[in-house]
Amino acid sequence: MAHDRQNNVTKRKRGRPKTNRGNADRISSLPDSVLCHILSYIPTKHVVATSVIAKRWKNVWTAVPNLSFDDRLCLRPPASTYVPLRGFADFVHTVLLRTNPAKIGKFSLYCSRPTNLARFYDWIATALMREVGEIQLYLGQQSRVELPEAIYSAACLKVLTLDSDFSIQVPSSGTCFPCVKILSVRLENPDKSVTENLFCSCPSLEELSVTCELHDDTPPPNLIISSVTLKTCKLIVRSEDMLFREVDYMLTITAPKLESLEIYSDLLGSFVMHDLHSLKIVKLDIMHAEWAQVDPYRAIQLLAGINSCKYLYLSAGIMSAVDHACDSCFPSFSQLNYIEMGVGPIGWRVLPIVLRSSPNLESLVLHKECWFQFTEEQFGWLESDFDVPHCLVHTVKNIEIKGVQGDEDERPLLKYLLQFAAAMEKMLMWAKASVPKENRANLRESILQLPRASMKTTIEIK
Repeated sequence: MAHDRQNNVTKRKRGRPKTNRGNADRISSLPDSVLCHILSYIPTKHVVATSVIAKRWKNVWTAVPNLSFDDRLCLRPPASTYVPLRGFADFVHTVLLRTNPAKIGKFSLYCSRPTNLARFYDWIATALMREVGEIQLYLGQQSRVELPEAIYSAACLKVLTLDSDFSIQVPSSGTCFPCVKILSVRLENPDKSVTENLFCSCPSLEELSVTCELHDDTPPPNLIISSVTLKTCKLIVRSEDMLFREVDYMLTITAPKLESLEIYSDLLGSFVMHDLHSLKIVKLDIMHAEWAQVDPYRAIQLLAGINSCKYLYLSAGIMSAVDHACDSCFPSFSQLNYIEMGVGPIGWRVLPIVLRSSPNLESLVLHKECWFQFTEEQFGWLESDFDVPHCLVHTVKNIEIKGVQGDEDERPLLKYLLQFAAAMEKMLMWAKASVPKENRANLRESILQLPRASMKTTIEIK
């Protein structure tokens, strides 16, 4: 019996397929082109480290088209942030010397500490000689650094990202970054002459991102963005303590082909918009506080300049400014289909005004926001004495409300919307995470008991 069992075990072992351990490493069997594509997504420090995996990998890294250098990946950085890292510059130089792709896809350099500028200019020159398509730079120098002159006229460059404040001088020829389609820059209290001449000198520019750092010890900057080719624009304006200091700025945009505009700012600046007839998507996340001595009418002026859009996001700060300036004439948004609004302690009475100005609106999204500890009376919905907005009765199909808590101040708003939204197909409410599931179910039941203009409306709470 024991002998028979042993024979059966031996037969089962013989019947098992043999494992070819040589095929276990499938990645190494991939073509060099595929391996280089995979490695192009990770920092160059780690790419070079793959050379010790096996003989097969020894020289693969030299053909990777994307080079990403970051001194923060060094193992033992000096204690002082002002001391250059030993070996980092040599590493960058060696990699540029030993890599062999005819063209560099992307050259990314992040130096959190001061670096030798002579070597920095050499690195950029080498990348441009190898027809680099994208450059991303950050230098942690103590002062503003001159942008390498060769970048201004590089025909190979399509994408340029300047994550630190470089000194930019538009060439006397009047043409800057001739083939750059995507440009991202960071500016600290820029001179008017910089922005006035820079963006209009880029003949191929389509996507622009500007981060502007403001300080209260310098004159208010005048940002000018003028381009006949620009399609997408994103502006971020920030300061350490903008709310309580007299910091201001002015933004002028002239872009007849602009389709998407995003503005994020800690302060309601002064805005002048020209020829934005192609605008489709606008997102305005701008803060406005009652204690800030800023004219709230600026919000009306801004909205009047972007009223050709089809998609609009307004933060609670913009709604607050419009609330303070609601005696002014609110612009008409005849092409608007979708609007998303943040509503804080003030701004509720603006909602009917916005709806009356949007006759073709189809989707309405409301964010219920609370900045500080306000009472329910200060937060509550204020029903308008005017006629019910045309869009609410005839065109609005979807309504979404975020930040629902089941408070009493929400019920009048929900009643108003359900009572008059005759064309509404769906109402979706997002409860705050702190609201228990049983409370959500009870809230839905209480809402279903409210009078509705259309019994076909689907009501959901998540």
